[in-house]
Amino acid sequence: MIPYFKALGENIERSWLRSNYDEEVFSRLVLDELGRNPPLEHVEVGEIIDWIFGPAQAFVQPSSRELFGEPPVMLFQAPRFYIEALFWLSGTTAIHEHKFSGAFAVLAGGSVHSHWRFTPERRVNSRMHCGRLERVSTEILRPGGMLPIYSGSRLIHQLFHLEVPSVTIVIRSYVERNRLPQYEYLLPGLALDPDDHDPLRTRRLMFLDGMARGQVDGLWNYAGSLIENGELETLYYMFSALTRRKVDGTLLEELYGKARERHGDVIDLFQRVCAAARRTRLITSMRSKISNPEARFLLALLMLMPDRDSILAMIQLQFPEIEPLAAVEACLANMSGKETIGFELNDENRMIFRGLMEGLDEDGLLQRLRTEFKEESVNANRDRLLDHAKQLARSDLFHPLLSNSPLRGEALAV
Repeated sequence: MIPYFKALGENIERSWLRSNYDEEVFSRLVLDELGRNPPLEHVEVGEIIDWIFGPAQAFVQPSSRELFGEPPVMLFQAPRFYIEALFWLSGTTAIHEHKFSGAFAVLAGGSVHSHWRFTPERRVNSRMHCGRLERVSTEILRPGGMLPIYSGSRLIHQLFHLEVPSVTIVIRSYVERNRLPQYEYLLPGLALDPDDHDPLRTRRLMFLDGMARGQVDGLWNYAGSLIENGELETLYYMFSALTRRKVDGTLLEELYGKARERHGDVIDLFQRVCAAARRTRLITSMRSKISNPEARFLLALLMLMPDRDSILAMIQLQFPEIEPLAAVEACLANMSGKETIGFELNDENRMIFRGLMEGLDEDGLLQRLRTEFKEESVNANRDRLLDHAKQLARSDLFHPLLSNSPLRGEALAV
């Protein structure tokens, strides 16, 4: 056992015992103890890795089904709480709440941390609520940073990890039964219990997945049968599965239309949630290919921030010595390429992208290009340049960053 965590855990156990193991005081109690004895001053990441590879282990590590982290490492166990180190190599958490209390401290790396608020408007059942999900604030966490964990909807948050690895020390209680279920939240406003596993629904979705891949016939008929006879929770998971499989857009729209006739406006929310989730998957997939911290920071903002101005404000906080648009270009240079962002950041694309960020219209963009390149060349390639600029403006990846561009037109991504 690492001596620091043994002493930390025993101090917390004694303090919490004096409070009769009241869950309502646990977060404050843990945060106070971390403030007195910060992990950053007592332990290094390498020490934890050395310990997990050591010859003897005092604790049972979580089973594979319970893994949250890449990986999590159990460091101390008491009857009512435990301490673990969460290593993050590529993961990004969903927007979520917790069924436990405690606190966490950043030991290494850094993360963009966002707080959210969910306002329920329609209860489907105990496992699904529809409503409005709003970002309250965003901050950058660095080594030494500490935050409390409050159970339930008092803390709805998301972490996008920047450096590899990022490591957090988490001190948490076990399950607080009055905080079940533990919801995950999906933009623009859906709360789901991810631990609900309906065996019948699982089998139906497996068949539909095979149909979406062309391995089994009957997608339209069986999806239509679910729409007619299924309940809303199953319908959401059906549309989520079909969106992941990139089912033909016309067929998917017809299914949405049929569902809308049967179940009403809630299907519009499902469609928006599935489209937003598709964009999130695009960013998280790209994140796994990129290790540069500046590029990962921009990806985090593209996922979390709603528009250009909020992105540039966070860029200014992170890189105060650099003009924000120039900082964006520097981040793009670290992930340039057709296999990542879809284009090479050459001189032409750099100029076009800068114009899109600034919100230039067609004439303004062409005039900007004429200042950089030969006027006759720009005029001769006018249609190609504008078509290319409009394609960039409609990019799913850069949707919030290019929110002010008039070249996006009407056919916007979510």
